[in-house]
Amino acid sequence: MNLFRTLRGVACLGLAGAGLSGCLSAPDYSNTPEIEFRDVKVTRIPAVNGNVGRDTLEFVLGFRDGDGDLGLGPEDLAVAPYNTKTGGHNNRGYSYNYFIQPYKRNASNTFDFFVTPAQPPFPAGIAGEYDSQYPRLNGADGRAAPLKGELRYKLPISLDGTVFAPGQVFRFEISILDRALHESNKITTSEVTL
Repeated sequence: MNLFRTLRGVACLGLAGAGLSGCLSAPDYSNTPEIEFRDVKVTRIPAVNGNVGRDTLEFVLGFRDGDGDLGLGPEDLAVAPYNTKTGGHNNRGYSYNYFIQPYKRNASNTFDFFVTPAQPPFPAGIAGEYDSQYPRLNGADGRAAPLKGELRYKLPISLDGTVFAPGQVFRFEISILDRALHESNKITTSEVTL
């Protein structure tokens, strides 16, 4: 009688375990990263005692990727294609994996593609001048596995009037790149007043 109860208990535990493992299957995300805009936060440091005012914009994106190959570490940046200076988004090489393009509101209340204006002897900026890099997100082992989370990026802006000035309104177009060189969808942030 005790043997029958024990076997029945083991069978029930086995079925429960099989049922739980079915509930915990890996999500089915694309291997091309997908992002969504969540927020843009502004931290203001006012101009005082002769110091220039500054804003720091923090972009918050949700992301998901089927194989989790997001971000670059020092070991990646030492080898091709990530150590090249040409190719890739904006033809600036593959060491950039976070692409951010500002658009400035004009007098007609529409937004224009924005690069740093020329300031002799310095030439005007270029597309991609605000591009950056984010670190590996899936740990050192680099195993392929679905990955989902939040990516935060801070962009400091000096409000000295040469490039950016208080009261200007911007929005930003953002995308990211994974290590397999798949570029995500592009998102557009809400408007930000400096």
